[in-house]
Amino acid sequence: MKLKQIYKVTRYPKSSQLADEVALLCVKSNGYDGESIPLDSIEGYIYCNTLIYPAINRKMVISRIGKHHLIIDQEGECLLEIEILEEIKYPTLDVYEQSVN
Repeated sequence: MKLKQIYKVTRYPKSSQLADEVALLCVKSNGYDGESIPLDSIEGYIYCNTLIYPAINRKMVISRIGKHHLIIDQEGECLLEIEILEEIKYPTLDVYEQSVN
C-alpha cells in the first residue's frame, strides 16, 4: 500500500492567472504517480510569483490555516482554496495482483 496526498481545489469565479496555475499544479500533483507536491512548495510558488509580478498580483493575500488549508484572495475576493484531504492508502499493482491470487 502507498500513501497519497490528495488536494481538494476550489476555484472561485473571480480568479487570476496565478490562481489558475496553482490549481493546475494541485491537479497534476493529484494525478502524479510519484511524490506529491507539498503544500509548503505551492505556497512558496505563489509567494515568488507575487514578488516577480507585483503589478499583476497586487493586494494578493496568502492565508495558511493550519497545516492542511491554504486560501488565496485578492482585494477581499477569494480566488482559490486548497485543502489537503487526508492521506489515502491505495494499493499498488503488486499488492493488487497478490490479493487477487
